[in-house]
Amino acid sequence: MAADDQPVSWTGRFTDLGRDDQRALAALVKDGGAIPDTIERILPRLGRSHRVELLREPGTNRIVGAGVLKDPSTNYRCKKFAEAGVAIDGYEDAPELGYIVVAKDMEGQGLGERLVRAVADPLTKACFATTDNPRMHGKLSRAGFSRQRQDWQGARGNLSLWTRPAR
Repeated sequence: MAADDQPVSWTGRFTDLGRDDQRALAALVKDGGAIPDTIERILPRLGRSHRVELLREPGTNRIVGAGVLKDPSTNYRCKKFAEAGVAIDGYEDAPELGYIVVAKDMEGQGLGERLVRAVADPLTKACFATTDNPRMHGKLSRAGFSRQRQDWQGARGNLSLWTRPAR
């Protein structure tokens, strides 16, 4: 892919997006399997996010990739650390990297890694991620995340907790 064909980055809040883009993002998250739910139920979850990173296709402006920095509840955060069998010390208010998705026709171009870095690299505070996707393990590791103690059974498979300390 030539440099001028590379997807263009956009960073902002979900609420900064127009309604059509919000729905397109929710559809991409659904199609990518990040949340097995309806678009109508995904939209409010995205609305609670802290920051969204999008990749848009040049020329069409189509959203072809996304990553989200989520603000999980204290209960959710505590539960994930407990399920992994690790203390939450240092991560009590940590954001969660999530919903890393790439359009099917754009896979295999390094866009997932680009999104992980776009979401995680600007952070100076501790953050975490959970995933049941083995392809995400390498991306998280290269972005400075460490896999924690034990996996647990999720809805679609074994989930693992990945943490990155404050920088």
